[in-house]
Amino acid sequence: MITIHPHFSILYHSNDQRKNIEQLIQKIKNKDSFITFKTSGSTGNPKPIELKKTALVTSATKTINYFQLKEKSCAALCLSVEHIAGAMMLIRSMVGGLTLHVFPSSTKTIDYITLPIDFIAIVPLQLESCLSSNKGLNNIRSCRNILVGGAPITASLNDQLIEKKINAFHSYGMTETITHIALKKIGLSGSSFYKTLNGISVESKKGALSINYPEISDLSIETNDRVELLDQTSFRWLGRLDHVINSGGIKISPELVEDKISKGIDTPFILGGIPDSKFGEKLVIVLQEKSEIKVSMSKEFFTEYVDKFETPKAYSVINQLVWNKNNKIDRIQTLKKAIQRGWEEIL
Repeated sequence: MITIHPHFSILYHSNDQRKNIEQLIQKIKNKDSFITFKTSGSTGNPKPIELKKTALVTSATKTINYFQLKEKSCAALCLSVEHIAGAMMLIRSMVGGLTLHVFPSSTKTIDYITLPIDFIAIVPLQLESCLSSNKGLNNIRSCRNILVGGAPITASLNDQLIEKKINAFHSYGMTETITHIALKKIGLSGSSFYKTLNGISVESKKGALSINYPEISDLSIETNDRVELLDQTSFRWLGRLDHVINSGGIKISPELVEDKISKGIDTPFILGGIPDSKFGEKLVIVLQEKSEIKVSMSKEFFTEYVDKFETPKAYSVINQLVWNKNNKIDRIQTLKKAIQRGWEEIL
């Protein structure tokens, strides 16, 4: 059972999640020692995972302390509580005695915020949406601590934050680590690396990040993330090992290349690899449909942003990228959709 702070309160500005929130509160209050969540589904179908309530409290306390949240501080819930990121906003509020304001969990959620907020957690899609309108921009500026997670921040989106003089934090974590174990400053006072929270250290094992978080796990937590380790508490994220494309013996991290070319493409896209008789794998780009895309798909366009070996060999334009329920692009299903649509050579 999790001890609920006496100053905790919840205010509904939307009833979309009321039933799910009430069910989660009952699970938090019952005598079970754990709560079952689903993984995000980034690398396949979501899987159930049991998380100890003591570990949930540990994670919540670390976030509360890092952002210096006090009892009766205002927090905003803009994410689904069916996944760990949204659920932890509720648990942090219950543990820390925060006032939790519940808003719709949509891309336009920031439009509904009309009061100062001390702590908000959103995904990049929601951030991008709020920066595109004066109303959203004014509302996000009323938030003291902005936590963004669930997907990478593109260079283009970070440039928008800098231009609009907004500071935020990008999180690194997963369901297994009960959301973030490390944070990176983005926007106006941005940084190039993630820094772990107190009591957490990291190491690199065969190029993949390994997390030491003794307060929630006796064993190290192994990941499939490629990193550049700076020290035991700092690292740069380079992409996922299972996304790496081996094209002609050259290993390409699609996430890093996507970041480089994001400034020149104003529609959702991904890079991927498809079988090729010459290169083994061929780098390709899949774009969401937009009228002017085909004009830009040339080798000349890409040379402005990337090296020769990072230039896609072919492209496919589909009506919609495939997104999962956690607002992440499903790379496997998007690539399958593009294969069905067919490829055009980039000249």
